[in-house]
Amino acid sequence: MQQVAMISTVSVALFLAFLVPNASGMNLRANSSSVSLADPALPAEIHAKWDKMDDFLEVMFTMACKWKHGKDVNGLAAEALKNGEVEGADGYASHVKNTQAKNVKGLEKSCGLIVASQKQKCRQGCATRWNAQATERNGCDAKCVTVYANFESSCMKKAEDLEKVYEQKSSKAAGQKQCYEGLCKEFPMVWMKAEEKDQKAEVTTQCESRCTDENVKAGCMKKWALEVDFVSSSIASDCAEKSGVTACFDKKKGTTSADYDKCKTTTAASCDKDHSECTKKGNTDNTFKDAAAFCDDRKKQCQKQSDEKCLSENKAALRKAKSSCEKEAATKYTSCNDDALGKKEEASMKKCIADRGPTCKKDCAGKCQVEKMNKCLLMHKSEDDPGQMFCKDFWNLLHTSSEVDPVTGNPIVLLASPSQMASITPVM
Repeated sequence: MQQVAMISTVSVALFLAFLVPNASGMNLRANSSSVSLADPALPAEIHAKWDKMDDFLEVMFTMACKWKHGKDVNGLAAEALKNGEVEGADGYASHVKNTQAKNVKGLEKSCGLIVASQKQKCRQGCATRWNAQATERNGCDAKCVTVYANFESSCMKKAEDLEKVYEQKSSKAAGQKQCYEGLCKEFPMVWMKAEEKDQKAEVTTQCESRCTDENVKAGCMKKWALEVDFVSSSIASDCAEKSGVTACFDKKKGTTSADYDKCKTTTAASCDKDHSECTKKGNTDNTFKDAAAFCDDRKKQCQKQSDEKCLSENKAALRKAKSSCEKEAATKYTSCNDDALGKKEEASMKKCIADRGPTCKKDCAGKCQVEKMNKCLLMHKSEDDPGQMFCKDFWNLLHTSSEVDPVTGNPIVLLASPSQMASITPVM
């Protein structure tokens, strides 16, 4: 297996640092304690051993990468929601997007950091190995420059790919949400079940709980609470009639209407009188024409104020009359209203329970169409996990960019163009 320290700044190197020494140490201890004169391992055995280690590191890297860009993102948002740092579904979604954006920026930064730290080490290695051979040193140095230029370009492209992975995940999640909420909105606990039989069993369990006599009654009480306002207005009208409030008010209203008419007549006469005096004293027929207009304006203002006064007095009288009538019939009205509402509620509850009870479980089950929900979810399912593919591709980029010639120790320019490869002469 051909590897260099180029990617020592990433998680692969951490795995190597923790895993390889321990494995080697155990082998050394085993050899010293059991078979001290064992034959040395053959090259093929060594190669196979490190290939297995390489496969293991790939699996571990891919797992860590998927968690980093999948469950870790959602986990941070869930924790923020739990701690009250964000509110509701919108806050959760916003937190996810912010974390994803930070991850993309972090990857772009890591690309630059890898190149900045490892390119110099690669070139220094060339100088150390080929110190006395300028041609070989320059060739090795050129390969370092090429490898890291190609790596940086490819690594930055991976940051763009990561954005697309997040977009795909978001689109998939939105589609799944429509399936869940459109076909089983009232039973989110069903969404957590993986198998269809378990989902149906959960629906049955929830509906049995909802359809107990006590819960059916509670549901009917909520229904009555929504209807009572519409019923109350009609009952109030009937009880007002029966209690004598309406007759009392109609009688008093007749008196207030007469008072209003009298007020209008009296104030109108007063305004006419004032207008006549203004016209006479101002000798409007023999003076300038604006004098008559002045008196006319005064009359209009007087009539306006008089109308407002009469109307205000009439409204006050009506309010007083209504209050007086309601006070006189208060006991009778209250008793009538309470009795009527009680009978209406009893009839409504009896009918609701009779209607809902027998069909409750069937109606409840119809609110979660498990089979249709799963068919809908199947449309958004893909054999190819974009996160898995991204992480594998990223591993391959790190892995192939780290390969070296086992003889010379020079980097292998796998990502170079054919023309660049043709100009490189390997040292044998």
